[in-house]
Amino acid sequence: MDYQNNPYGSAQFASPLDCQQAGLHNQQGLYIGHDASGRACFSDQMSGLLLCGGARSYKGSFITPWLVDGHYTDHVINMDWKGQNGSISALQVLQNRRVINYNPRGKTSHINVLSDIRRNSPTLVPDAKLKAQSIIPLTGVGNSDFFQGNAQRMTEAVTVELARFYDEVTLPLLADHMGVLGSSHEQWLSFEFEMLNSPHPSSRQVAVELQEMRKSSNPNAGGFQGIKGEIDKAFACMSDPQLRASLSPPFDFCFSELVKPDAPAYVVNIMEAMEFAKSSGLVIRMLYTSAMMYKRRHLGSRRQVWIFDEIGNIGHWPLAVDLATYGAGFGVKPVYVTQSYQQLDNLAPKASSIIANSCGTEINIGVRSNQEADRIAKMCGTTTLALPDTITNERVRLENEQAAQSAIAGQVNAFEAGVMIAQNERLLKHKKKIARQLRTADEVRNTDEHTAYVFMPGVLSGALETRFLPYWMRPDLAGRFLGDPYHSPQGKVEIRGRWGQVFQDIITETAPPEIADWPQYRDTGQWSYVKGYRPQLSQKRKR
Repeated sequence: MDYQNNPYGSAQFASPLDCQQAGLHNQQGLYIGHDASGRACFSDQMSGLLLCGGARSYKGSFITPWLVDGHYTDHVINMDWKGQNGSISALQVLQNRRVINYNPRGKTSHINVLSDIRRNSPTLVPDAKLKAQSIIPLTGVGNSDFFQGNAQRMTEAVTVELARFYDEVTLPLLADHMGVLGSSHEQWLSFEFEMLNSPHPSSRQVAVELQEMRKSSNPNAGGFQGIKGEIDKAFACMSDPQLRASLSPPFDFCFSELVKPDAPAYVVNIMEAMEFAKSSGLVIRMLYTSAMMYKRRHLGSRRQVWIFDEIGNIGHWPLAVDLATYGAGFGVKPVYVTQSYQQLDNLAPKASSIIANSCGTEINIGVRSNQEADRIAKMCGTTTLALPDTITNERVRLENEQAAQSAIAGQVNAFEAGVMIAQNERLLKHKKKIARQLRTADEVRNTDEHTAYVFMPGVLSGALETRFLPYWMRPDLAGRFLGDPYHSPQGKVEIRGRWGQVFQDIITETAPPEIADWPQYRDTGQWSYVKGYRPQLSQKRKR
């Protein structure tokens, strides 16, 4: 740092040359915008990515390319509340990806989120413990940790014993047993008796506690009512018949598929409806927890990107915060998409700070609030501006004129006047240095809607301003996506054609035999593509 010439700071935006030297032009990873030279830039770090933008700020212009542009080729698990991203990016044959849609409100794959809980598993107890922590996360509010911690412990014990009894455990089965926990119901008393004879000490301990509670004259012995209240609240969504059905046999997909050697790439769209975000939070958390359990035990398997779109809506979930710090260690790149940093704090206390500090790439678009604008302005940094010192310059020019006139009039020695003028000429080059934010908060708020502020500490020494277009206006993406179910006319999709924006027909026909057995085509036997952009099935895609 040259402190003498830059006393207030030397912040500057990254240049296209900086991007090239940092490897952002290598056409691999997740799209982060186009630099000043018009070249597309990509983040291929394993550390997390954070995309923050207000409502209607074109966040889909990043999400859709991540899913369809072909620059990321590994597995994707996509949190898709409206079913919008999955529909737009359905033509995954171009990425050689199989598609699994978990959509309990429509046609859905059936997934067992407890498929790794098995009787003979050497990690049965710790796995059950981790599942219990996702089912009933600690919120740290008041004395809730006491009740939630004990609720976790009892959920863990019942999960272990169900595995011992049934070998295959499902979430509806677990919910049914937790619903009668500690009661005098015949189903529970029979199950509790077996728990008393369990080889697992933790299960026996829970069974004894529940027996003592029933014998006590105090129905809330040991705070049982508060514990049961936490359990009932956590499993409340299991009264929803659509959710129960989607988590019950016959199962047609397991996250173990993603870790098989030489497995083809998958995109798994988790498409629960937005209005059920909080009530179905348990199921969303368990889907991701199941995927994590398999990935952690198969470290060498294909990498995965987990897109958490509008993740703040899911409520308390500390595991999502933990993923930002250690997900890269076992091959998972978490991508957080949110409307504001404050939404991240719904996941856990100080989550916004932890996630932002752990992500290697941060993209900010559509900034509207003073708080967000001020934060980005500070992140851009301060630079030193050298400006002409007008007052000094005018004074020196006047002195030079007076000295010259005095020398001509013989009032002073011409040599002395010349020396003084020469000295003053150096003062005329003097510049006043002031501090200036690279972007002020006001400038950030008024930034063009297609400009993003990108930060990549350790990769780029300064902030990067990138440009991006709505995905449907990008000619390089034409034919790679289908219609938006909320905005496109039925059977058509808007693309950038040779002569500008056009609505192109979507062709639906019998799927070619080479891909007819892929999960996205297996049931209907049909596929869809954009007219004039029929995908050419290479040998690689046929396999």
